[in-house]
Amino acid sequence: MKVISVQNSKGGVGKTTLAINIAKYLSMGCSSKTILYDADPQRTAYDWFCIKEDQSFKVVPIDNPKLLEAQVEKADYDYVVIDNPPAMSQFFITSIKLANYLVIPVSSSAFDIWGLSSLIDTINMISKNFSIIFVHNKIIRNAVIGKEIKEALKEIEINKKNYIFDVLFRQSYPKSALLGETVFDTDDTRAIAEIEFITDKIIRG
Repeated sequence: MKVISVQNSKGGVGKTTLAINIAKYLSMGCSSKTILYDADPQRTAYDWFCIKEDQSFKVVPIDNPKLLEAQVEKADYDYVVIDNPPAMSQFFITSIKLANYLVIPVSSSAFDIWGLSSLIDTINMISKNFSIIFVHNKIIRNAVIGKEIKEALKEIEINKKNYIFDVLFRQSYPKSALLGETVFDTDDTRAIAEIEFITDKIIRG
């Protein structure tokens, strides 16, 4: 079983959208069983799931870090995705304890980079071995700030294996979410390729 924790202490970076699209792709594998735990108090992922309730993976709301730990440790799934609260909380520490991969979405804003400092400091203090996937998210094509954010991500001093992936701002992400769907239910092949590329890194380790 692989555990993927999606985390950023700042809201509005596309955390939940990434979590549901990654979970969808993971669930599309041959006989792959996937569950997404929605630990965000806004319950966006669970609300999305309730629109149709016929997804190929389950979304379960959870509001207690100890319960999350107990659920994951006994889970009979190939993949577990955790959508964490947008805050440095006990969920963050618990998720790191459980995770094989920590996915950190960052939008094209200087505030997002500045806000990473306490999160990175916490990660660097944890001895457990796990990988970090920075997702430079909601990129506006040809915007100068996007290039600056990418360079800033490369300069972060972190003592874990880490990767940086790009996801452009595309209407297919919010539009599909409103319908209780993912980009895999659209004809946006570029958005699909972005999610596949990121998630394949998780699958292949």
